[in-house]
Amino acid sequence: MKQAAGDRFRLDRAAFLAGSLAAIGAGFCDTAFAAEPATSTVPPEQLLARLMAGNKRFVNNDLPKLTDVTEKREMLVNGQAPFATILTCADSRVVPNFVFVQGVGDLFVARVAGNFPDDLVTGSIEYALEHLGTHLIMVLGHQNCGAVSAVYSAIETHETLPPHLTSIQELIAPGIAGVVKRKGSMDEAISANVRAAVADLKNTSPVISKGVAGGKVLVAGAVYRLGSGEVKLVS
Repeated sequence: MKQAAGDRFRLDRAAFLAGSLAAIGAGFCDTAFAAEPATSTVPPEQLLARLMAGNKRFVNNDLPKLTDVTEKREMLVNGQAPFATILTCADSRVVPNFVFVQGVGDLFVARVAGNFPDDLVTGSIEYALEHLGTHLIMVLGHQNCGAVSAVYSAIETHETLPPHLTSIQELIAPGIAGVVKRKGSMDEAISANVRAAVADLKNTSPVISKGVAGGKVLVAGAVYRLGSGEVKLVS
């Protein structure tokens, strides 16, 4: 259920310090949850900039001290309006709300090993666009991805992964086959997989492709570096 703009809250330190938005007395002790306009009125490029600014904070260890999220949690009981959808790997080291320093209700996250969409994942992302008003989608791969590594090895040795993992292999293999053929690095394969996932979302989903064509939806690809915490956009 999509909620009214007045019920939307976000973590925005700069806006708080500038006094440009009304602060709500709950959340993090060095920031505030502030009312914001509906994300449907904000260009997706600005939403992407917000994500990347949050990641810069994460890299710099500029993290808010979580003290009490009770008020915001209660505000979200009857609805949600996340400003971004993140498709990422199920890897336990990749936690989008930490990586982008976002609070409860800010991100709609879909997770699957290898961060490549199947029909169920694509349907989940379409739900976020159509029913929650999200206009930014990010496919977030990560360094040392076990799923991509396993598929890389399987292609290289002409083997098939065990049952159930074959479904992951079928999704990832076409996008990285060229990298394997030229004996490219694992980093190259991970980036290629992200690009292939972005293309798949744009090309196979009528909901997403229509939004992209109209300039209302942005689908971005990125790779998370485990050691530094930095997110690098993939062109």
